[in-house]
Amino acid sequence: MLLRLLKKILAISVCLPLCTYADIGSITEHKGSGQLIREAGDVVTTDLDVGILSYDDVSTANGRLKITFDDTTNLSLTEHSKITIDEFVFDPNGSDNKMSITFAMGTARFATGALGLMPKESIRIQTPTATIGIRGTDFTTTVDELGRSLVILLPDERTGQSSGEITVSNAGGVVVLSEAYQATMVSTMETVATPPVTLNIDLNLIDNMFIVTPPPAIKVAQAEQAETKTETNVLDFDALEFNELDQDAQRDKKELEFTELDMDLLSVDFLQDVLDVMERIQIRITKAKASGKGSGTFPGGVKIVGTSPGLDKVTQFNTIVDEGEGTIWFYREVNGVVSLRIPIYAAATIATELDDIEGLIIVGDGEAINIIIRQVN
Repeated sequence: MLLRLLKKILAISVCLPLCTYADIGSITEHKGSGQLIREAGDVVTTDLDVGILSYDDVSTANGRLKITFDDTTNLSLTEHSKITIDEFVFDPNGSDNKMSITFAMGTARFATGALGLMPKESIRIQTPTATIGIRGTDFTTTVDELGRSLVILLPDERTGQSSGEITVSNAGGVVVLSEAYQATMVSTMETVATPPVTLNIDLNLIDNMFIVTPPPAIKVAQAEQAETKTETNVLDFDALEFNELDQDAQRDKKELEFTELDMDLLSVDFLQDVLDVMERIQIRITKAKASGKGSGTFPGGVKIVGTSPGLDKVTQFNTIVDEGEGTIWFYREVNGVVSLRIPIYAAATIATELDDIEGLIIVGDGEAINIIIRQVN
């Protein structure tokens, strides 16, 4: 009897580690509110150092967080985002490592582990409208309430060059992002993603969008500013130099001024705006190509749709084809200057939003290069 009991206890002790879910990572940065919903239905409030399990649904409310997985991969979420960890298998000495994550809503940044312990071909990222294949190391994804997905390939932080490649595929086809800051948008599971567009942004903007705590330099500057204010003494006030009317005028002027320091990049949904712009432009490109209408005869047999040779009174672009230099020059000077030169035989699509008026210029078949010009007053 005693021997049978000992065997039973031993069997239970062996089973416990195997039957208990193990953490696959933890929350390494946290701000605001969020929650985890476990496979068993348990709800856990997010906080710093809270462990992450396979099959967790992770969501943020008015908060941000970063998850660091066991293979050092980082996944950062902004406000009102939701993901599901479908599968995570990792053994430093194993060969069957894999990761599968679904982005349901919001904005996330995914950076594969610096040590490269997880094979990129074994990483699968799913959105409502596309599957993202990982051959790069750093990218962002934004999914809106309609399921539209925006994917941006980010550079390697050490070199500033492309961090690899990202494939965006669905029933409509496959689009490859291979250059830093290239982006694509896909609106439904049946339509192919838009041709890659290179965004004029930098890594600081992306970092600001996912920052959880201000850098030390900002904190020091705020502390020094507060200290300066407290040192002001009533004896420093000189009534002879004080002019109330001048001060009121200066105050009014300051209230009307707006500088870069007034911009709160953390509250600007920049990626959502990019997604909307790219979809509007894609609709215009599709309509323009379907119409097949030309806009004039250019030197050297260059095909340009959307503006006429010389000064176009509608678009207000001066278009000059310089066969000697082998370039096409688009120039516009209305409430600002737009000056763009491209190779004479380039296949480019130039989408413009100038003075609240949308325009579209297509050079050749427009398939190779996508350029977006927005001018906001």
